[in-house]
Amino acid sequence: MTALIRAISVGAAALLLAGCASTNAATPTSSARAAAANSTASMPMTPGQSMAGMSMTSSAPANRPTATALMVCSDDIKGKVKQVLALSSAPRTTSAFANEIYSCTYDLSVGPLLLSVQHSESKAAADTYYNRVKASLGKTETLLGLGDKAFGSSAGVAVVMKDNETLVVDARSLPAVFGANQQKRTDLANEVASDVLGCWTGNE
Repeated sequence: MTALIRAISVGAAALLLAGCASTNAATPTSSARAAAANSTASMPMTPGQSMAGMSMTSSAPANRPTATALMVCSDDIKGKVKQVLALSSAPRTTSAFANEIYSCTYDLSVGPLLLSVQHSESKAAADTYYNRVKASLGKTETLLGLGDKAFGSSAGVAVVMKDNETLVVDARSLPAVFGANQQKRTDLANEVASDVLGCWTGNE
């Protein structure tokens, strides 16, 4: 077992969180929705793919993100990012929902951290999407203990599938190593993915 897999497994096992409140996250307004396409432009998608608002149910509303999707932009996750990066205050975020995409961009001083969720209409469809994302990122490494399955890339992307939902944490716009604690962007992506999964699990 490599150090990366071992670290994520231990971190995931330690996450015994109650469901993270989604009501603390601002629901994107119509003026913000158009920004979703731009904010997710760097995500690993093939033509015709989209990342949709996520729900733990079998379907998601077409005109708004679900409460579960909003968790990626909640005060709980903002607090986790603040803690991991030893920030003086929680980072500002911008959320958007368009073309079945819910995204939350964390405005860090060194660059944006992008969290996105996709809801698929079936487990099979979610599995297909997950595999396409994985293939688009090249070499990846399995992350144990997260959702149904998960992987991370050396470029700084962590992807987790749980039921019909796929979470992507994209830290590729951040420096490889940054901050007072010399945080690695790959570790940050994996840590945030673990935190979000803690919210999802606690909300079931």
